[in-house]
Amino acid sequence: MVRGGIAAVCSVFFLFSGCTTSDFGSGFLFPGNLPLAESGTPLADIVVASDADENLRFAADELKLHLDQITGGSFSIVAQPAEGRKSIRIAYNAKLEKQELTISFSHDGVALESGGFPEYAVWDFLRDYCGVTWLDPTEAGTIIPSDPNLAVRRRNRRDRPFAKGRNPGNMSDGRVFSGSFAPELWKTGSPGWTNYLHVAYPSAFAGGRSFADAKSEIDRRKNLFLRRMKAGGEISRACHSFYGWYDRFWDKGHPNFERFRPDFFAKGYDDKDRPPQLCYSNPEVIKQAVADVRAYFDNGDKLGYQWGKDVCCLEPMDNTSFCKCEKCLGQVRRDLKDVSSRHSDYWFRFVNSVAREIAKSHPGKRISTLAYFSHCGAPSFRLEPNVIVHFCFTRNRMPYTERCEFEIELLRNWRAEYPDRPFGLWLYNTWPKECADRYTHVNCFPGFFAHSLGREYAVLEDLDISEHIYNCGFVDDYENYLSLRWMWNPQEPLKELKEDYFASYGKAAVPLRKFYRIVEERYCNPLNYPPEVLVENDYQDAHIAWDILGTADVMRDLEKLMAEAERLADTPLAKARVANWRAGIFDYMWAGYK
Repeated sequence: MVRGGIAAVCSVFFLFSGCTTSDFGSGFLFPGNLPLAESGTPLADIVVASDADENLRFAADELKLHLDQITGGSFSIVAQPAEGRKSIRIAYNAKLEKQELTISFSHDGVALESGGFPEYAVWDFLRDYCGVTWLDPTEAGTIIPSDPNLAVRRRNRRDRPFAKGRNPGNMSDGRVFSGSFAPELWKTGSPGWTNYLHVAYPSAFAGGRSFADAKSEIDRRKNLFLRRMKAGGEISRACHSFYGWYDRFWDKGHPNFERFRPDFFAKGYDDKDRPPQLCYSNPEVIKQAVADVRAYFDNGDKLGYQWGKDVCCLEPMDNTSFCKCEKCLGQVRRDLKDVSSRHSDYWFRFVNSVAREIAKSHPGKRISTLAYFSHCGAPSFRLEPNVIVHFCFTRNRMPYTERCEFEIELLRNWRAEYPDRPFGLWLYNTWPKECADRYTHVNCFPGFFAHSLGREYAVLEDLDISEHIYNCGFVDDYENYLSLRWMWNPQEPLKELKEDYFASYGKAAVPLRKFYRIVEERYCNPLNYPPEVLVENDYQDAHIAWDILGTADVMRDLEKLMAEAERLADTPLAKARVANWRAGIFDYMWAGYK
C-alpha cells in the first residue's frame, strides 16, 4: 500500500495529490495576512450553519475559547457574519475523506472544513496559525499566546492522518474516551500520585472540592487534551474477544448464561477449573462464532460497535494454554524452535473458517485479529482477503532487548507476505511501569525512549502500518506528546517536536534536556544491562532499576540537574512545568532509589 495519492477538489478549487500534510495554493490568490483582531476587538465572526450538529458546535466553541484568550476579545458564533466583517467558517465538506481537513483562505476570511471531523481543522488552525500549543493535560500543559492584534498568514492547508485510528488505550469511539487517561509514573492511589495531581492540577482542587470531584475534573481535562491532539478517528480494533463465552456457555449462575456447552472449551485440563481456552477446531465453536459475528454486524446500530462499524474481532484468551484434543494438537507447529509462531497455523485456520462464512453473508465486512504471543508470526497458508491483522509489538518500549529487533523483523515479514493489506498495531508504551506496578511493586527506572520511538514510527510509516494504532496505555508526558503527533504524521522531525516541547521550560530547558538524555541513555543502551536481561527480561526488578540503571552516581547527577532547573525557571509557566517534572518524575525516581 502506498501512502498519499489524495486527489480531490477542495472549497477553493485547488487540486492536490501527495503526502499527509501540505500547504497548497499558498499566497496565490490572497497574499498577506488575514487580520482577526485589532487591539483586542474581533474583526471576524465564527460562522456555523444554524442547524449545525453537536460536533460543529463543539468545534466553534473550541475556536472561540482559544481566540478569546489569545486576543482578550469576545468572538461571536453566528450563522452569517455581520456586514463588513471577516468570517471563520466551520463546516463539513462532502468532497473530503472523513478525517481529511482543509484550511482555505478567501477575501472574506477562512474556511475550516473536514469530511467528518470539523474540530480537526479548528485545532490545526489554532496550533499552526495562531500559536496555541497542547503539550500535556496539566494546567501548565496548554500554552496560549497573547496577541490582541492577531493576524494569521494566508496559506491553504490540506491534511489527513497517517493512522486512521489513533487509540491511547481507553477510547470508546472515534471522539469519546472512557475510563481514565493516566500518564503518571506514580502508581494510582499512592501518596506520590495524589501529591502530583495537586501540583499539576491545582485549580481542580480549588474551593475545597472533594478529591473525587477533583479527580473527575482532571479526567475531563485529560480527555479534552486527547481530543485536541486528534486521538480517536475511525475505529478498527482487535483484542481478546472470547471471555464473554464463559458467561454464556460455562457459568450457569451468570445473568448472561444461555446454555451449558462444555464441548466448546479446551480439553486436557482439570474438569473442576474453568478451561483456559476454547476448542478452536470444534465445528460447533466455529458455527457459534459465525453466528455471533453475523449478529454483531446485523445489530451493531442498536448495541454499539465495539470493534468498529465494518469490522468484528476474533482473538483467543490471553494465554497459550490451548486445547489438547487430538485435532487441535495436530495443528500445532511443534517443529518450530521459535514459540512465536507455534500456534499460528492453528489460530489463523480458525479465523479463516469464520472469515469465509462472513464473506458470504456480509460482503465488505472484515474480521480483525491479533498477531500475538504464540501466533505472532504469519501462518503457512494465505489468510482470507477479509482478515485484518493487528500486530502486537510487545517490546517496542524495550529497545535494548533482542526481542525488539526480532519483532520488527516479524512485522516486516507480515508486510512482505501481504504487501497490499491493511495492518493495525498494538504498542506497549506502559512498560516498564505497568510490570513494576503489577509484579515487583517498586518504582521503576523510567523508560524514556524518544529516539527509539522515532525510529519505530519511521518503520511503521515505511511499512504502512496505518489501519489502527492502539497504545496499551500511555506513560510519560513527553513520549505521549510524541506518540500523539506521530500517529497523525510520522514525518514530523523529532528535533522540531523536541524544541517545541522543551521550549515551554524556558531557561530550565537546558538542565532538563540533560536530565532526559541521561535517563534515556541509561534505559535504552543494551550495554547498561547484564547479558541475560537482553534475552530473557520482561520487566524490571529492584536490582535492575536501582542497582544497575539508577545508580548512586546517576541519581546524584539527576538531583543536581533538578535543582539547577528549579533555580533557572524564571517565568510562571516555567516554574509550574518544572514543579510538575519534580513531582511527577524526579520524586518518583528518588522514592524508588531510596
